[in-house]
Amino acid sequence: MDRRSLSLRPATPDLRKAENLWFKDCGLVIRADNVLFRVSGEILASKSPIFRDMLRIPQPVNGETFEGCPVVCLPDDPIDATAFLRAIFDSEFFEPYPAETDFETIHGVLKLSNKYLVDYLRRRALLHLSSRFPTMLDEWLDPTPASWSIDSSLLIPAINLAREVSALWVLPALFYSLCTSTPHHFRSLARGVPFRGDKLTTLSQSDLELFLEGSHAQRECASSMLQFLWFPEHLQGCSTYARCYGARCAERKYREGLLYELGYQPLELWGEAAWRQLPPAICPTCVERMKSNHQLALNSFWDDLPVKYSLPCWEDLEQMKDGALA
Repeated sequence: MDRRSLSLRPATPDLRKAENLWFKDCGLVIRADNVLFRVSGEILASKSPIFRDMLRIPQPVNGETFEGCPVVCLPDDPIDATAFLRAIFDSEFFEPYPAETDFETIHGVLKLSNKYLVDYLRRRALLHLSSRFPTMLDEWLDPTPASWSIDSSLLIPAINLAREVSALWVLPALFYSLCTSTPHHFRSLARGVPFRGDKLTTLSQSDLELFLEGSHAQRECASSMLQFLWFPEHLQGCSTYARCYGARCAERKYREGLLYELGYQPLELWGEAAWRQLPPAICPTCVERMKSNHQLALNSFWDDLPVKYSLPCWEDLEQMKDGALA
């Protein structure tokens, strides 16, 4: 990172002191936009080599000060700066997973710990981010509790954050979630979604193109995910073939009618409730064979999910994740 970006800027009349980050016994004022943070330069230098090198530079004689303290201006969003600095100076603010947190906090801590090379916070934030978007199918179908919740309006900011910090392993599940949350309205994503007020956040042009192509491929897989209902016609061990196959085909026809509404959610097309709703005409032997074939279809879809969005394979993504969290 270019250390010259941490330059001084003149004061403006609407400056305000950050709540919970104004320590009168500390001698450094950090400014992000119009928000001021009075903190310990020594602690910042011990956590971040970027701040350590920056604070070694002698301050100019006529440099900006506030209440007798030198002021260093950061070109960062004050919301991000607040989360990042609180994570450093308040040990209870951003605790390790599985402690609960939220996306605003993860966004600020991860974005700035990545930028200013605060490695322990970067790993902690990546673990929180990853808890919502797993790399294993069983973790998606039967998830352990994540440390934070997310609604569809935050998926695009989350994708952009993952790209910025090279957390590529969360992108397959993120793209899948964006596809399932905006069926039939993909083109509207180009306009962006509100993030932090009225400001619109959009996918990059390259990610938008990848998403549109991948979402089409995701939708095309929906029908094949129901193939286990009627193929193969004769399941090994079934002694009531005609009755079972007729009931299976009728169920397939009914489920095909739901594809317009649910077709962008291949992994959720068939779940435990659907198994319980199968007609009794289908024998237990057929049900067990169908479950096995359905699981194969789920595995195949999940294995190919990164490729649908032009991402590295799961094995490579897992290696990236292990390296980042080590």
